[in-house]
Amino acid sequence: MKLQISELEKMARHDVLTGLPNRRSFIEALETRIMRCQRYGDITALLYLDVNGLKSVNDAQGHTAGDQLLVHLGRLLDDNIRASDMVARIGGDEFALLLDKLDADQVEAKIKFLMERIASSTLHYDGSQIKMSAAIGYCFVGPKDSVEDLMVQADQAMYALKPGQS
Repeated sequence: MKLQISELEKMARHDVLTGLPNRRSFIEALETRIMRCQRYGDITALLYLDVNGLKSVNDAQGHTAGDQLLVHLGRLLDDNIRASDMVARIGGDEFALLLDKLDADQVEAKIKFLMERIASSTLHYDGSQIKMSAAIGYCFVGPKDSVEDLMVQADQAMYALKPGQS
């Protein structure tokens, strides 16, 4: 019975496809980061990532290929952050990351590193090679910020970087 409850709790807090924390878990972690910022002045960056061209992959290769791309990207992100940081799948083709104790230069270097890793990664699926790209925007957690404000700020920063946007 305890094992079943544990499994249900995990399912409620993790994305079924990628196994990463889901939006609910991410929001709880972000709320904790806001409180740490208020109490201790801790610095946390919120990165918001949107996959470019997922619809094209789904249309050309099928939804299973798109799903595999999301799993591949989730693993790549998780493998390239510190254990103290967090990556979550928060929507269809959207991921969010929390990076602690980095200044703006370090965050921008990390984003550049992640973008290079994503661009150089290839998903091999059903005899095809699928390349990935993404846009990543960010903001810093402030002591007066709300979860909603931060998500909007990071989303707007990401959207400004999407191809074809201005």
